[in-house]
Amino acid sequence: MTELVTLPPPPEAIAAMAAIPGLAIEPSVLVRQEGPEGHRGPEDAGAVLMLQATFADADAAARFWAAAVPLMALLADAPGFIRRYSFPDGPSITLLAFWRTLADAKAFAAAPAHRAVVRGLYAERWQYSHFSALWELASTHGRQVFCPGCDAVTPAAERACRGCGAALADPHATGPVLSGR
Repeated sequence: MTELVTLPPPPEAIAAMAAIPGLAIEPSVLVRQEGPEGHRGPEDAGAVLMLQATFADADAAARFWAAAVPLMALLADAPGFIRRYSFPDGPSITLLAFWRTLADAKAFAAAPAHRAVVRGLYAERWQYSHFSALWELASTHGRQVFCPGCDAVTPAAERACRGCGAALADPHATGPVLSGR
């Protein structure tokens, strides 16, 4: 079976990207969290949440994180939660979360713990700016795997190459830990 790896772009690609106007490459922290539906790929998401925040006060930011971390713990068991990623983007922090259904995402947002954090955000003004949007998935072509052993293209859900029969690694499937995870 193919072993999946985590690799940065090669130096030549980084240099070419750095020459593009408006493109910035900065050191970063990526926070990744899987939920009870973490074995699913992005093609199984029925809803996508995007949050963005900026901070102007270090103490207020620390209070925000103190309130946000318990919500992250609740996501570990939240029905329908697939996974989330958060990362800095200059002075902004962006979060993308995948949910099985729009109803699952809305149920988590309506839970008392989440509502309390939102009230705290407005009452204590932890952030300089805050943006939140939830989209229902409109279309998908599904996830495709390009076999490294032959030139077949196979839907990821099939787990074996249509051309040569080789087992296909799925970074979202439960089972053996893949490189970089």
